[in-house]
This record gives sequence, C-alpha cells and structure tokens, in this order.
Amino acid sequence: MVVMEEKDDSGSKVKLVEDLLRIVNDEVRGSFQGIVRDLSGAFTLFKDTYGFNTSYVDLSEGGLIVLESVCSQSKGTGNESLNPLIRFIGLNPSEGSTYPFTVSLGLLCMPSQESVSYQGEGPGVEDGALYFVSGFSEAGVVGDLKLYCARRVIVKPGNLTSGVNVNGEDLVKEAAKACREFRESHSDLVKSFSESFGLEPAEVVEIDEGSVGVDLPLSLSLMEPVKALASRLKSAVSEEAPSLMLLGLQCTGGEGEDYVLNASEDGVLVIGKRQSNGCLRYFMVK
Repeated sequence: MVVMEEKDDSGSKVKLVEDLLRIVNDEVRGSFQGIVRDLSGAFTLFKDTYGFNTSYVDLSEGGLIVLESVCSQSKGTGNESLNPLIRFIGLNPSEGSTYPFTVSLGLLCMPSQESVSYQGEGPGVEDGALYFVSGFSEAGVVGDLKLYCARRVIVKPGNLTSGVNVNGEDLVKEAAKACREFRESHSDLVKSFSESFGLEPAEVVEIDEGSVGVDLPLSLSLMEPVKALASRLKSAVSEEAPSLMLLGLQCTGGEGEDYVLNASEDGVLVIGKRQSNGCLRYFMVK
C-alpha cells in the first residue's frame, strides 16, 4: 500500500480512503457481532446496570472478559454533567486540581462451570483513583459454561487523597447517572458515531471547550481478523505488530483536510474522512 501525502486531494486518494474505511468497518462489525452472540448476557447486563450500551470488549491479562465505557473531561469546560459525581466524592468542580476527571464504568466477566464466589472490593483509593468492584452475579451462558460478571467503577480525578468515604452501590448509581448525562450532552456526536460505524462508542472525552473525541478501542485479542487487516495496513509504514486499534470521531471545531491518509514517523497510521458536521471519522492503528 502506498501512503499518500495529506495535501494530495486526487480522486485516487478519495477512493482509497473510502474503500479502506468501508473494509475496516465491515471487518470490525462482523467481528463484534460474533462476540455479541457469545456474550449477549454480559452486554445486556451492562445496559441494565449503567443505562446505555457499549461496544468495548477485551480480555484482561488475567483472562477476564472486560466491558467498559469511559467519560472524561480534560479540564473544566462549562459542561456540568459530571459535577454531581465530583461533589459526591468530596471534590470541587471549580478547582483546576480536580481535572483531568475520568470515569470508567465496566463489567469484569468470567465463564465458569461452577458458581463463582467473590464478595467484591472497595470502595477504596489506589494510585490516585477511587474504585469499587462488586461481587459476581450470573449473566447468562457462554457455550456450556455460565457467565459471571462483577460491576467495576473507577473514578480518577486530577488529585485525590485517601480520605474518600462513600458507599459502593451509591458510587455505581452516581457514576452511571453522571456518565449518562455526560453522553446525553454530546448525544449528536454519540449518534453520529453509531450511524457512521454501526457500533456504540466506548469513550466520550472533552478535550477543551468545543473539542470532543468520541472513540472505540478495538480488541487485539478478540478481533483477530481486524488485527490481521490492521497489520497489513501498518506494514506499509512499520514492521511492528499493532499495539492499538481505534475507531473514532475527532471534533475540534476547526477546519482540516476532507480526506486523511497519514503515517507518522513512530508508526501511527490514520485513515480518515471529514463528515458534514466537521468531525473527522477515522481508523487509527499504532
């Protein structure tokens, strides 16, 4: 594959970008549909627990199946959706030290023939983040095995001491409500992502006022066909295996090229198309 210069607006570049995005998107959706068929109970539990869907799924180093969604503010932007949660854990939304403020809502799931006994952990503070993991509950089956899932919430402010005293169930409730409202404040971009890729985003990040990123990291371990495709694409710029695959919308409010096909010196390949709302729809492989 030949990587063209970004300034090249020829018809061949347009067709190449369009074709590559379509091929990647088809491969991702096909892989994800297979995962959902196997783990439908986990995705249903995620929606029932947090009030919205995610398309993020991966394997942890310990072999747990992880579903996750993240909402984040790099700094105070005037969006007050996360403020109730910030106050709930004893911080002030108007203080700069509160940011960046990131909330991770997740499920940790494990297939097993036998009942899984785990009472949960936290809430507690570790490495500057407030975390809570519930006990396991049954969430359907995977083949001949039962699937057990625990809820996990991580809240990481810019600065957090160990003096946080909250109830775990209340933390789940407040964090889920905050992220729902945060996503709702960017509902047009979340909808645009879903319509563009046919998947739900995992991350909504406010970088600055008027600058928002909506994206979905893709599993290197569960999406082998996508990884193989990404490896072929990346081979034009680097011999290293992919370490990150990402679908995203980058909305900065500024102008840019309508079609992007760029490779950086450190081996990052970006294939993107500017949408009518000004956001760049892209696939990135690192």
